[in-house]
Amino acid sequence: MKLNEPYPVRERTIGQTIIHSVAEGAFLYAFFVLFQPFDMSQWHDENKYIKLLGFAVVTTLSTFTNREILPRIFTKFYREENWVVWKEIVSIVILLLTISLGNLIYGNILFGWGFSFSMFIGSFASVMLIGFFPITFWVLMDYNLKMRKFDQNIVISHTEEKPRSVSAVRLTAENEKDFVEFNESQLLFIESSDNYSTVYLSDSGKLKKDLLRSSLSRLETQLNSEKLVRCHRSYIVNLTRVEKVSGNAQGFKFHLSDYDAPVPVARKYSYLVEGLR
Repeated sequence: MKLNEPYPVRERTIGQTIIHSVAEGAFLYAFFVLFQPFDMSQWHDENKYIKLLGFAVVTTLSTFTNREILPRIFTKFYREENWVVWKEIVSIVILLLTISLGNLIYGNILFGWGFSFSMFIGSFASVMLIGFFPITFWVLMDYNLKMRKFDQNIVISHTEEKPRSVSAVRLTAENEKDFVEFNESQLLFIESSDNYSTVYLSDSGKLKKDLLRSSLSRLETQLNSEKLVRCHRSYIVNLTRVEKVSGNAQGFKFHLSDYDAPVPVARKYSYLVEGLR
């Protein structure tokens, strides 16, 4: 595995991020209670387990910050299309540093540890000892699992459906005068570029392109077919034209009949691939 290879970003809603962050804090708390590391067994305090809970809270807040807040602040670094293995590792180190700083602040407030560079290094070493190797192992496992998922070619075999009446589609530009009219089966895909959209049609193997001054979202509202769907922020595709699906660590791609270049599929629309299997 090379450090510059694409690394698949895991999609999480804010709710899922909260659940995962709380779960990781709970794991740390259970680890402290069960294994009593760092001579915790010698710590005699009637509020010991309540105070230990604070370290779990620090972990929860740190992981949430790492997954939700930092990507919103440092958008360029965390850009999805540029996410690679070394950035994932750096993200883990940042997480460990954040947890270390939080633990040191909490320990200073609760126990009067004091704040110094040596204390920070000690805190970081403790966090590394507990978390770095399991997290790194998970990253490598997660990477390999996702690579096996994405690095594949899926040949689509469209099942025979009952004949449907030919459906005519009419797309109108923003000026309400210019339009493109075609049969649904002729459409390959629609691609947006700034304020324009290009409609790619194929009739008996002959490619035709029509340009309309309209946003893709506006054209999407004019379509009334479950087979003509958005698959990317810049693309609407005709699923009946998909012959093969290829993929890599950054997502899937649709390969269409009568067209050479693949159409990208954003991860949020990856469920479309499952529907084609």
